[in-house]
Amino acid sequence: MNMKIFVDFDNTIFDTRHQFLDDFFGVFDKYGVSREIFDSTLSYFSKTSLQTGECYSPESHIREINKVTKQNIDERQFLQEMEIFLEDLEKYVFEDFYEFANNFDKKNLIILSYGDSDFQSQKISGSGVKQFFEDAIITQGDKTKEIEKYMQKYCGRDSACVPVIIDDKFGYFESAKNSQLNIKTIHNVRGGELCDDSKNCDKHVKTLREIKKSLS
Repeated sequence: MNMKIFVDFDNTIFDTRHQFLDDFFGVFDKYGVSREIFDSTLSYFSKTSLQTGECYSPESHIREINKVTKQNIDERQFLQEMEIFLEDLEKYVFEDFYEFANNFDKKNLIILSYGDSDFQSQKISGSGVKQFFEDAIITQGDKTKEIEKYMQKYCGRDSACVPVIIDDKFGYFESAKNSQLNIKTIHNVRGGELCDDSKNCDKHVKTLREIKKSLS
């Protein structure tokens, strides 16, 4: 069986929620942004992105902070400093990622990430993980549609070519299971909310080390 494994980036490969977030805030802190303002404006994007279609980016974040606080932060200077910070992000990659990546052929691994194209590209590049993947897909839409397009291009009618999605957000799995491709779904828990939808979640794993066993 030839599997094409589509792996989420944030909180699956890359520890976005913890130390990265604190250090990411550090760039804002240099410009006088409080943690309270940082968190409240960050939350704004989480709540409105589905309605507005605008994915989070540092550029839109600092613009929103200027709008809310009237601080008039130099956006160009801020973004230059942010770009430097995003160049070296290897320390935020989960340790179990490397063991996972070495268990599979690179040609069968694809990053599938939701978010702003530029910001996600910077994080993926800065993390150094792209070398382990055949491709990296960034979408602002439905991940299932991206999988379908990829499978059509590289597998065609080959029924032995099986798509697998690994993600910490099990909300993506309903559309995956509604696809004619019969996409296998693996929920990477990482200490978060456990998927209790047995119809849409084929497997649960706590770390990427468990993936190979789950697919055997």
